[in-house]
Amino acid sequence: MGFLSKILGGQSAAKRDARRIYISLMTQSRRPEFYGTGRVSDNYDGRIDVLTLHMACVLKALNQYEAQGERLGQALFDEMKDDFEVALREEGISDTGVAKRIKPMISYFYARVKVYTEALHVGHGLSEAFDSLASLEDNPFSPDFKSNILNYTKRLSRELDGKALGAMALCQFTYPDLESH
Repeated sequence: MGFLSKILGGQSAAKRDARRIYISLMTQSRRPEFYGTGRVSDNYDGRIDVLTLHMACVLKALNQYEAQGERLGQALFDEMKDDFEVALREEGISDTGVAKRIKPMISYFYARVKVYTEALHVGHGLSEAFDSLASLEDNPFSPDFKSNILNYTKRLSRELDGKALGAMALCQFTYPDLESH
């Protein structure tokens, strides 16, 4: 969206809906029960992994809505990218620095979301996908937590699969509990 559109208040429905969904996904993915010893590392890579799992579930569900779903999915991606850029600027990084740092961040996201979404589409292989991309060498999942987050992701995906596009756009879905043993 251009600068004048932001000032004048012009914002597409897809952009508004994407913002609403992104805030919901970000809030959920930052919940403390995802992070800590034997869980996901509370660092950049770990936080991106958890956000990506959530985004993959939503993007998979949006795929069933063809052009409208694609438009909302693109707006959701744009919202995430804008958020990443704002975060980098808040760290005091210059425009040139943001341009250099955003590319690897987006590549990191794309690599993960592609593998996760494909695994969710075929209905199996999520565990293997998770293993292949886990960036947690210094703090790997405990077997119990890996099982919990994989079950959580599958339940979230099932929750979103049956939702109408309008319900998804309004975030009228429920996040499952992250079971613990």
